[in-house]
Amino acid sequence: MSKWDIDVESVRGVLGKTMDTAGKFEDELTSYSDGLASAAKSAGTMAPGAQPKSGTPGPIAAALAEFADKTFNDLRYLPARAAASIGGAAKATEEYVTGDLKMAANAQHDAIPDPKLPPVKAERGKGK
Repeated sequence: MSKWDIDVESVRGVLGKTMDTAGKFEDELTSYSDGLASAAKSAGTMAPGAQPKSGTPGPIAAALAEFADKTFNDLRYLPARAAASIGGAAKATEEYVTGDLKMAANAQHDAIPDPKLPPVKAERGKGK
């Protein structure tokens, strides 16, 4: 039977910690979005003391909105990539365990039949 090359329980522990960390993406993205919105609101207009008209952002707010639009898919990619990576690593680990168990079962199965012995040659002068 082959020897384990990886410590499966350690891999599972690391995957669990990684899942916990990746689970915080949603809160981080919400905080990021809220921060951008707050910065855009606080940026005001180019005229000192003027308040932007309803729905009319100043140039900084417009730039922040454009930045948010351009980076939206990149930020959505992070939790999706993390989930796919964690899932792939978990599946690979389970396949490793399954493969090792199959190899052990095959080795045990191959040991069950009676061994095939080579024919015995008659010594000179004895037997036929």
